[in-house]
Amino acid sequence: MGSPEGGERELILRAATRLFSALGYDGTSMEQITDAAGVEAATVSAHFTNKRELYLTVMEEAHRVLAEVIVARADELRAAPPERRPEALHRFVDGYIDLCAEHPEVPALWMHRWLSDASDIDLEPLNAQPLTQRAIDSIDALTEPANADAQFTTYTMIWCIHGFTLSGVLDGTGQRRNADDPRTLRRFRAHMHQLLDRVLRLSA
Repeated sequence: MGSPEGGERELILRAATRLFSALGYDGTSMEQITDAAGVEAATVSAHFTNKRELYLTVMEEAHRVLAEVIVARADELRAAPPERRPEALHRFVDGYIDLCAEHPEVPALWMHRWLSDASDIDLEPLNAQPLTQRAIDSIDALTEPANADAQFTTYTMIWCIHGFTLSGVLDGTGQRRNADDPRTLRRFRAHMHQLLDRVLRLSA
């Protein structure tokens, strides 16, 4: 069993992650984190000096989760022979979809950053740009036959997956469906495969 201190730290981190991903760093107070974690302010202070340190810890975990998927799938895509590239591309897309579906806090945290949340906090070396560039470089190997733009192809994938996992789509009755719905997730996955295959001319 873990120590009580370790359990308290995890409670605080989970609460902070939920709040930072929902409200952003700038919109979240230490008091809110304390209340959400169900601990005393002194307990939070015993583990984290201030909100900035807590945010950096949350972003470090988000970066770790992101890197695990991007590095492995991008390297696999780059190394794939031409006849295996469609399959490797689908695995890359599926890996990113699964990451965002299982950890929606990751795209949420980064979308807040895109909107200038916590703009006074330098995230080096947690900046996601090197990971994004790694993905772009991998997809670039597939773009020549289609004369496609690797950067915008990669960002199209990112924007679509972030939007779907965080907002979902409305069905014919006006009900919102997202990654929690297996059928909708299967349709979205197939759509992303088809979209990128056609952009990169990997299929008819």
